[in-house]
Amino acid sequence: MKLHWSLAGASLLAVVDGAGIGNFFTYYDAGGLGPDRWPFLDMEGNECGGMGGATGYGQSPVTISQAVESTCDTDKAAYSFTGGDCTWNDLKFSLSNNGAKVEPKVNDDGTTCSFGSMNIPHTPNKFNALQFHIHTYSEHEIEGKGDRGFFPAELHVVHQEETKESYAVFGTMIDIDVGDTAHPVFEYFLRGWELLATSVAESCPVTSALYAAVQQKVTCSATYQFPYNQSVQDGVAFFPEGGPNLYEDLPTASEWGVYTYKGGLTTPGCNEIVNWNLLDEAMLISQEQMDRLDYLILCFVQPTFASDGTTVESCVHNTVASESGSTSRPPQPLLGRKVTHRCPNGPAVVINDVGVLPPPGQDFVKPSAIEEPANTGSNKCTKTLFEDCSDDPRYDPKVSLNLKSTAPSWADAEGYWVGTRRVYNNQGSQLMETFASDKFKNTMPYPQDEVKMFVNRTVMQTRYFEHIYQVFKPASLTFCTFAVPEESSNVLGNSECGKNGYATVGERFGTATFEKDGTVDVFFTTGRFVGGKGKAITVDDDTFYYKIGDDNSFEYSETESFNNPAKTRVAGSGQYFIISDVLPYSANPLAESFTYELYQVSEETFKEQLAAAYADDNVLPEDQKPAISSGNCIDISSDATCPSEAMFQSVDPLSNSTPYEQDPSVKGGWIAFFVILGVLVLVGILYVWHVHRISQQADRYKHQFARRIAETINMDHDKKLSAKGLEQEFKTIDSDGNGVITKEEFYRFMGDRVSEQDFNVMFAAIDIDHSGSIDFAEFCAFMAQIGAILTEEEERTGYKPSRAGPAKDEEAGN
Repeated sequence: MKLHWSLAGASLLAVVDGAGIGNFFTYYDAGGLGPDRWPFLDMEGNECGGMGGATGYGQSPVTISQAVESTCDTDKAAYSFTGGDCTWNDLKFSLSNNGAKVEPKVNDDGTTCSFGSMNIPHTPNKFNALQFHIHTYSEHEIEGKGDRGFFPAELHVVHQEETKESYAVFGTMIDIDVGDTAHPVFEYFLRGWELLATSVAESCPVTSALYAAVQQKVTCSATYQFPYNQSVQDGVAFFPEGGPNLYEDLPTASEWGVYTYKGGLTTPGCNEIVNWNLLDEAMLISQEQMDRLDYLILCFVQPTFASDGTTVESCVHNTVASESGSTSRPPQPLLGRKVTHRCPNGPAVVINDVGVLPPPGQDFVKPSAIEEPANTGSNKCTKTLFEDCSDDPRYDPKVSLNLKSTAPSWADAEGYWVGTRRVYNNQGSQLMETFASDKFKNTMPYPQDEVKMFVNRTVMQTRYFEHIYQVFKPASLTFCTFAVPEESSNVLGNSECGKNGYATVGERFGTATFEKDGTVDVFFTTGRFVGGKGKAITVDDDTFYYKIGDDNSFEYSETESFNNPAKTRVAGSGQYFIISDVLPYSANPLAESFTYELYQVSEETFKEQLAAAYADDNVLPEDQKPAISSGNCIDISSDATCPSEAMFQSVDPLSNSTPYEQDPSVKGGWIAFFVILGVLVLVGILYVWHVHRISQQADRYKHQFARRIAETINMDHDKKLSAKGLEQEFKTIDSDGNGVITKEEFYRFMGDRVSEQDFNVMFAAIDIDHSGSIDFAEFCAFMAQIGAILTEEEERTGYKPSRAGPAKDEEAGN
């Protein structure tokens, strides 16, 4: 028997007949061939980095939001499906190191049987089925379904248009039936693959030691017995009469709808030529069937045949699966593409990754720009004779304006800090090199998975100075071999690709405010912050919140918290939005998110490590930024790069008159004095009691939210979330995916646990800047407190949250 092996899914028509398969791509990171590196694979026509909207399609897979999943279009009737005439004996079963495939055999005259066909909406021509293949773990994420959006496997029936100009996929998620009932037709596909694998195993037994990477999911063994190896010997008919109808036999549900969008292949070269059509109901199989499928794909053995086509000369034991057993690409950004849900009933609604598409001529809602509080009138104190403004620090001239006095945590935050920063795209994958282009504002032709970070903060009375250095290592040699697109570059400045790294700096300058609450009013910025203004707020003794932006260009938010008692280490995270009418930002303004960790050092160590980073990453002298002492500016050459003293004085509260004034009150006699004194004592007691009750109330609401959060997430033994966990939980609450949690989304998340009045108090406690929505940085600021809150709950009430099931790991589809 001559065995045919295909690299399932790697290319629509690529078939390797009797030859070994090289790992020209993998699903694991080691070796530099994993999904993050696919854009840089040296292969003709590679589009894995995306085509920037040039094709009208885009990359796949994608995340299908709950907004899409919960709405329907009645236009499912626009689909039509026709079963093929292939019998079971007309089919060729193939296995490879990244999938299992079935396709029609090619006859001697070059013809094949028909595997079926379909007509899809808005396309005039028929699409003919070529083959189907399976990925372990699903590639598409469907929010609100499966295990946090993902499934054990995903099946793709690949079709080609009659004109051979484009392709379509009819796909289904594969899940385990709650009653553990086997899928009757899928069973025959398993038997076909197992018969093939049994023949190979006789000459190429599995060596389990070579499969340590997938031991979490399946144990490969040289003594494994394929369950239906004996069926032919026992005289049992291997296949039934006739053949399968893919469109009727694969779906488990009798009624199902379709998610449809335009995308690409999910394996290199990721060509953007596919009309995707995914069932909204999973195909159900038994756990035993799933275990057998995992074994077939993950315990793959590749034989090399002699010239006679039957004698095995050698065996290659390899898998391209990730350490968790995943052969699926993580979801890619939608970038404004429409995803339509067509099902038997419901209103017609079209959704994309930032919410419901607006009416023609209207724009998407951009992130809210930094807004100053509305001026409600005079700031003069208007209290009566029986009241006093001296208890309000804004009106008390004896209360210092100095930042360290109003918020002592600024004294802990200043100084010299060094560490590492990691940057992620809007789907949570780490950013590597991307060609620099004026069109795409956050592109950087240097790896961003581990950027050296240096921060110098100075707080001098009412003035705030911050200098943030970033040192990037050189680009990979593979990246440097790619052709550079027009109006783009693979370096910045005069550096050489693959040889020189690069350095950037961003600065923020601000002053205290007359509010005397520790808030810094950031009025001047340079580097990536240039043109932005905003606030730096002390949330509590351990947490800081920054929000910088302008009305037309960008918005940047960040939370930073001390993470040790000595306050010598900090961790931070944040988001960077680009406000633009140009794709991809017009569709999804979130350009990147980031995390960082820093530790405090002396000025001497700071300068030594910055110089060492420049040397280690071979940064050209002209690109090196000087390490300055406390205060000052890095570049004092002009008012465009450094705020002048006049600029500082124009906003410094020490150089300006306070807007908070108290009107002179009428002076009474001794009787009036004692009457007033008595009233003040009573009011003071009532006020202290009221503040105490309000504090208790806000604290109680925070505990309620912490409990709700704990019901949906997994935390480590210290009750902390990873950066990925924070992102996933934020996305769970942010149902429309626009980067902020609205009051409505937060209320839905809390359910009926609080009244509307209580909810408003709770929301205000988390909405630090009182913008009416919670961004990722504000969310992180609260989450920094959740461990302590849950520990207190445990000690006080014995409460222990019920943990959610384990989420699919990042490599298994993100």
